[in-house]
Amino acid sequence: QIGETLHNLGEASLKAGDYGQSLDYHLKALELFRRSGDKNGAAIQSYSMGTIFEYQGRYGAALKSKEEALKTFRELQDRGFWMAEILSGYGNSLGQLGRYEEAQKNLTEAMTLARELQNRTLVAQILNFQGDVFYYRGDIKSAADLFSQAFAASSGEVEKDVVLLSKFNSAKCLVEEKRGQAAIAPLKALVREADAVGLKNVSAGAELALAEALLNARQYAAARRELETALKTGEKLGLQALLARGHYLLGRTIELSGNGKAESAPHYATAKRILETIRQESGSDGILKRQDLSVIAVESGGQR
Repeated sequence: QIGETLHNLGEASLKAGDYGQSLDYHLKALELFRRSGDKNGAAIQSYSMGTIFEYQGRYGAALKSKEEALKTFRELQDRGFWMAEILSGYGNSLGQLGRYEEAQKNLTEAMTLARELQNRTLVAQILNFQGDVFYYRGDIKSAADLFSQAFAASSGEVEKDVVLLSKFNSAKCLVEEKRGQAAIAPLKALVREADAVGLKNVSAGAELALAEALLNARQYAAARRELETALKTGEKLGLQALLARGHYLLGRTIELSGNGKAESAPHYATAKRILETIRQESGSDGILKRQDLSVIAVESGGQR
């Protein structure tokens, strides 16, 4: 069917980091499914579009698209793969918006269904999403434990993107725990591995985490190189949350390397401007609860 072909093309474009093309494919598929009265197919396109919005830092739009998809699947009383996938993605979006209790409720429901379906990829993905909820809350120990479980669940017949996501999440916790030296080599390897399979968003995230590990190790020149690379990728892909944190870290790197506030200030200002755009689009201050983003407002020169 043409709609399914368009969906698959959209997913391929998403993994390659071509979010504009991916959105175009999913919009065309959505129109076809709606015209034919296929509620299931239309809901899947809505969900997929939500994932694109999420990568772009458009968390309000992402939640709305996923909410619509979940509503349809509940009405259809579907208990298959896509219901578990949509539940997990909806929970992930709630977590990104700082709505942690609601996020965990949906992720718990998704996990129950994923285990019923005996789908290892979904189980590993949900463990990653559950870990992210704790990560955003600043509970790095609990996050690291869940990411470790996700990595263990990733052995065997599990999709490559989930395996790499599990590796990335475990490494970013080492950085947060100021164990950056232990994270540097795995993150360098992860950047190469993610690049090799075309997972641009994972590669960019790993570059950013690597830069922070190098910054904490006072390797300022190396940190700056990684940050500049990550920011170029982030600009190309439109990864707003990564850009906000990247500019913040670049400001810190410049300042700590002794170059002064005159050079670092524009990066802090850019980080705060992007964060404010993300906050406004989300329609809530909940995004500022996230430990990975709240630090931008606090340490870049005072609260908004």
